[in-house]
Amino acid sequence: MRRTYIISTLLVLAAALPVRAQNEISQAVEVEREYEGAVMDVVKSPIEPAVDDSLLNFKLNLDYTAFYSPYRDLYDFSPVLTAGPKAEGNVVYPWLYARVAAAYPWTPSADLYITPRFGERFSAGLYLNHDSYWGQVPQAVYAGSVMTYPGHKVNGDRMKNRGGLFMGYRWTRGEVNLDASYTGSRYALTPVDGYSGATLYNQFEHLKASLRVRSTNPDPNSFYYNAALGYRYFNDRHGVLEHLVDADASFGATIKGVHRLYVTFGGTFTGATAGNAFSSRGIWTVSPVYTWERDRWRIRAGLTLSSVYGDCIRKDGGGFLVYPDASVSFEAARNALWLYLKTSGDNNLYTRYDLFALNPWMEDSGRAYQSAVPVSAEFGLNGLVRDRFSYSLGINYSMLSNSLSFMATSFNGLWYQEANLADSHVFGIAGMLKWQSPSFMAKAEFNYRGFSNPDAVLMTPAFDVDAVLEYNLRRRLFIRADCYFRTSTTGWSAASSAPVSVCRVPAFVDVGLRISYAVNTRLMVFVEGNNLANSKIQYFLNYVEPGINFGAGVCFKL
Repeated sequence: MRRTYIISTLLVLAAALPVRAQNEISQAVEVEREYEGAVMDVVKSPIEPAVDDSLLNFKLNLDYTAFYSPYRDLYDFSPVLTAGPKAEGNVVYPWLYARVAAAYPWTPSADLYITPRFGERFSAGLYLNHDSYWGQVPQAVYAGSVMTYPGHKVNGDRMKNRGGLFMGYRWTRGEVNLDASYTGSRYALTPVDGYSGATLYNQFEHLKASLRVRSTNPDPNSFYYNAALGYRYFNDRHGVLEHLVDADASFGATIKGVHRLYVTFGGTFTGATAGNAFSSRGIWTVSPVYTWERDRWRIRAGLTLSSVYGDCIRKDGGGFLVYPDASVSFEAARNALWLYLKTSGDNNLYTRYDLFALNPWMEDSGRAYQSAVPVSAEFGLNGLVRDRFSYSLGINYSMLSNSLSFMATSFNGLWYQEANLADSHVFGIAGMLKWQSPSFMAKAEFNYRGFSNPDAVLMTPAFDVDAVLEYNLRRRLFIRADCYFRTSTTGWSAASSAPVSVCRVPAFVDVGLRISYAVNTRLMVFVEGNNLANSKIQYFLNYVEPGINFGAGVCFKL
């Protein structure tokens, strides 16, 4: 559903239950990318973005990824999947894309992407994004252990502005890329019931810059390399500052087109201040991997060594762990059915930069948190029938250590979000059904999760389902309906000088409808309605999302 403010996808609770991938690129394009996802990263509706990309494929052959994500392959490098640069063919990319939209209650949003054409070797561009909501939202009030909505309204203003630029240069066997971005955010804090003070806000800044060099040699037996160095900065405007340095490098080679050997090094090193206190912390990983591919078989054997150090909150004193990274895939029926078995693990460090990107209503401490998935195993299948019907089913087990979720805490009459750490075993089942023809698309995804310790996964549903229906008339008129349903969730709240209380947040359904019309190859207009059931939606405890709204907008490209 239309989210006129953006809450970054919650990559907490990092296990391996497959859920939908949400890419932080333009809201105006849908990109589907298979990945090994986090277990419960549905802190916002997984329903797809608000604006169709029909304008961009109307009478044009466009590579959406290349246009909308100038960082293609920069952050997803894998010698296993990318044996060299992809053949792009004779494709003409738009050099300007602009979108302006507004809804009532007042919810403006806009996107601008400018990518001048400099030839095949040099590329550069800039982008600007704005999303905001200016209005009130229902206030949630506890009645014992049940969440109720007595009809009170509180200020729900929120705004996110983002701008960035990128440039790159490609030569015969490699490329270098530079990008930088700045994000400024402002989110109103929800008052505790009965509080009558002025509205206060969480205001914070994110700054990011990176330089990356990688190989694009098309020879399958060539040596691969991919190295990056980045800097990030966070400021919550309340005395918490954070400087982060990120370093990543991958090296590998293919032998006789069948065997692949590579190793990946990565690390994040942080210095942070909170008031007069200074702390340093970091994480590093080393991942050697061997893969073998022949005919219907794909085998991967590897492991990850990872250690977190410094002034971090963690349940035990250990900071070094070894994680598995192995999989077997078999094409049981040619071009129709694939079976797989995989096991993996992960180690994560959540800094303030990360936490405020995940949850904009965080409290102001300068703490960081370690979370890990010592082991996760999954068995599943993917199928395709006559290029029209596709399906998938996966059964998953994960062990969560210091699993990160969020609880509500009050201070000076306002509700903040605070990290919660706990352990749990998770059993999951995930499935997808999709039908697609030239004029009609229907898709449904579901996830079931069973927890040995539900308190480790606050505000996470045991079951959710996402469905999309879309019809297009000659690729000019698009009618799209979205529906997302999730079961009730458990939340914790800790008022000042009071014990932690447990409450049950009701289930909800999020329904939307959008109609888009491509006037010509340059112009598209659309109207939409969001949260049509006017559900009381909460992804973070005590923070209710905007209700029913209607809007319209226009997209333009050159």
